[in-house]
Amino acid sequence: MVSEIPESMRALQIVELKQELQINEIPVPKIGDNDVLIKVAAAGYCHTDYQVWEGVFQSKTPLVPSHEPVGTIVAVGLKASAKWNVGQRVGVLLFRHQCGSCMKCKTVNDVRFCENIGMAGVNSDGGMAEYMVGDADTLCSLPDAIPFEQGAPLMCAGSTVWGAIKSAKVPPGAPVGFIGIGGLGSLGVQFAKALGHPVVAIDSRPEGRELATEFKHKADLVIDSNDPEAATKIKEWAGEGGLPGVVVCTDNVPVAGWSLKLLKTHGVCVPLGVPADGLKFSAFDLHFGELTIVGSLVASPAEAQRMLNAVAQYGIQSHVTVVPFEQGPDLLNMYMDPHLKGRLVLKVSG
Repeated sequence: MVSEIPESMRALQIVELKQELQINEIPVPKIGDNDVLIKVAAAGYCHTDYQVWEGVFQSKTPLVPSHEPVGTIVAVGLKASAKWNVGQRVGVLLFRHQCGSCMKCKTVNDVRFCENIGMAGVNSDGGMAEYMVGDADTLCSLPDAIPFEQGAPLMCAGSTVWGAIKSAKVPPGAPVGFIGIGGLGSLGVQFAKALGHPVVAIDSRPEGRELATEFKHKADLVIDSNDPEAATKIKEWAGEGGLPGVVVCTDNVPVAGWSLKLLKTHGVCVPLGVPADGLKFSAFDLHFGELTIVGSLVASPAEAQRMLNAVAQYGIQSHVTVVPFEQGPDLLNMYMDPHLKGRLVLKVSG
């Protein structure tokens, strides 16, 4: 099934690494049998997009950024038609086109760990264009209750922090902490509250601390990480010697190391940042507390769908700054604003 598709489209591109973003006219991509073509409504900009621009991932250019796109299906491949229809609202996850033949596919069989995987906005074109390719196996249905501008951050920020909460394995009703209340941390606070956890939100910026109580599902305790008594206050609030779990939503290396001091014995730390020079933790904190540090990538497609359904059910929101497509080249400067609050979302089409 195919609706009327143009031959070319507008796209925001990284033409050269560390150079200004450009709006260019490029061909509309072709889809395979297990693909759909999506008319993109909105696409989020996150820290990974900035790292791609910096050259951390050694991505080939020109490249269309963003792995946080949402939109409407306008064409469906033959095999994909068994799952998806023209006109459906969808969100696109980072990974696509699992090879099925590498060692990780043979042993784990999870698209997220495929050694030959395509990654939207990282090693293949992403969502900051009028049209993009979506893999039928890694799409999510976007509930009607979620506007496109709200849906975009959920495809990376939402799926990442939802997966981290699951990875922390905090017992039902037990407290959990979030460090870094930006796009991920704000959603994490709301997810955890909706799931029944008491929550402490920790940030050095006033903008982050404000986000922690901006929406219906508010943090129970908000702490300035610059407070010399921050760790003591958090552990007293949590009781039983500290938090059973903490999710670190920043790539600040010292902050990630400090997070271990908030945990109770056998507590779990889930660091989500990907600093270029790696993370560093105290061996004494780790061993003497018998703590666990857990890597967490993003939620699986099935978990991401549960996350989207929960967002619609509980009225969870992101603080978004919607950027008109024509202002797309300004995203880099906007992202580097130290007072940025929440998430940047490019409005691609009406």
